[in-house]
Amino acid sequence: MRRAVRLAVLAALSTVLFALPASATGFVFPIHNQDGFPHEGPPPVTASAWIVYDELTDSVLADRSADTPRPMASITKIMTVVVALENGSLEEGVLISEDAAATGGQEIGLVAGETVSLGSLVRAALIRSGNDAAAAIAEHIGGSIDGFARMMNERAAELGMDNTHFVNPHGLDATGHYSSPRDMLIVGRHAMSLPAFAEIARARMMVFPDSPTGAPRSASNTNRILNTYDGVIGVKTGETPRAGLTYVGAAERHGRRVFAVVFNSIGQRAHLSDAVALFDWAFLDLSINGTLYAGIPFQPSSPRVEPPPLLVEAAAETFVHTTAQGLSGDPPSPPGDEPIPAPPPVIDITRHPDLAPRSLTSTFTYWLGLMTGADDG
Repeated sequence: MRRAVRLAVLAALSTVLFALPASATGFVFPIHNQDGFPHEGPPPVTASAWIVYDELTDSVLADRSADTPRPMASITKIMTVVVALENGSLEEGVLISEDAAATGGQEIGLVAGETVSLGSLVRAALIRSGNDAAAAIAEHIGGSIDGFARMMNERAAELGMDNTHFVNPHGLDATGHYSSPRDMLIVGRHAMSLPAFAEIARARMMVFPDSPTGAPRSASNTNRILNTYDGVIGVKTGETPRAGLTYVGAAERHGRRVFAVVFNSIGQRAHLSDAVALFDWAFLDLSINGTLYAGIPFQPSSPRVEPPPLLVEAAAETFVHTTAQGLSGDPPSPPGDEPIPAPPPVIDITRHPDLAPRSLTSTFTYWLGLMTGADDG
């Protein structure tokens, strides 16, 4: 009798589940991880200010001082390249001035009087982080450094970057030159939506035209984790004495694109290690959100003993997982100065891998048993 009642409830539940849309609303963050254990929040990083964003769900996963204006260093060149791509042709030639060639800091080695294509300068600015290339772009597109800075600020205003002001195209420390993690997230997302920018940003190396003396010029991407972190597709690093280490990064896994922006990281290549920690947190600890939102079959991140990992249809898994774990299906709450809630209680969980179901029907029966406390007798 009890089995018949349970099957009737299961049938009713199935009707509700299959009426659900394949894509659910975003979850409130932080959420539980895939195996149901309480999540401890984002990892500690050295950066003074940062933000992590999931483009699939249009959600800020976490942030710290994300709207505070700060020096930004060479991530400035993201906007430099955006303005160049939107206002010039990559094939047009650019005459290099003495001022551009003498910009200083990290350079590609431009020589005054030579003519280089705008496309080569854009690659040198983004891949090599060449200050001389950025200055040459500014003079060519804006007529002068000041004129180009005005174009940068106009574009920033159009994009809604309210805590940003540019005074140069390269990011060398200067009074009045600043941005914030949230604003750099905005321009980073816009930049990666431009096919030409995205193609350049993921290049690991570049070969620049030989100098007038015949000397070869080439460079590796300053974004070193392009070679070491699975899924990284851009974007730009930066470092100056006032800004410290800065980074705007983008990575893709399983249909999700996540951005991590860090300002003032402390330590050797700490901006990259900070970004890796934030990416890991977003992709691994919060992976169920993006997986279910995209309608991709859910597979636990932790390996299980036989039988094989549970694979079910996304809408059903969304309902079962959120019901079992008490997760909210409402859109993410706006940031505020609310008190930090007490940590969740420790939950004792007994796993029964031998009971893990293999079909959709047995999935519902399995979870109903867990939620109602009923046995299979």
